[in-house]
Amino acid sequence: MTQSEETNPVAHEKPDGRLLRSERSRQLIIEAIIELVDEGFLIPTAQQVAERAGVGIRSVFRHFDDMDSIFETANSIIFESVKPLFVGGDRSGTLEVRILHATEQLTTGYASTRNFFLSGKVRMWNTLIVQKNYHLNQRRLQKELEDWIPEILELTEQGKQSAYALASFDYWHKLSDLQDVSKKDCIDIISKQISQLFP
Repeated sequence: MTQSEETNPVAHEKPDGRLLRSERSRQLIIEAIIELVDEGFLIPTAQQVAERAGVGIRSVFRHFDDMDSIFETANSIIFESVKPLFVGGDRSGTLEVRILHATEQLTTGYASTRNFFLSGKVRMWNTLIVQKNYHLNQRRLQKELEDWIPEILELTEQGKQSAYALASFDYWHKLSDLQDVSKKDCIDIISKQISQLFP
């Protein structure tokens, strides 16, 4: 044993195996719920999460108080992972060009994160945490739209709310999924309708 190890016993202590296994189980549970939602299981059960994570159902509730707390943790991770889909891009050019590019970026992001939005919409009606996070994410997207198109802030209140609605996931989902409109036509419809808000 070296002199530094003699004076610092912690230096040669091994990590607690149980703690590492516990942290790994928690991570597997979070990964499982994210995978299930992404695959279309919008409200995965504790049993489904446990089976996907390869842990016992008691282990799920040993790490989390309830399913809402799992969703709360997962939401933070999902937001950070999908954030690059909605930020960045060349935000220069004329108003018409910026509206088009903003619409392209938002709709591409919505298509990639569709099931996460739908899961939030399904669960927000009876879960305050999900409701809070859903509205927070909506506001973040509105701020992105304002960054693309600062002229929105000069519109009347009705004009601003119309712009937010036209650029929202809900409107894109109605066109894309419920009316079976192509991606190209979704972008064309939304960008033209937003453009019509400006004199």
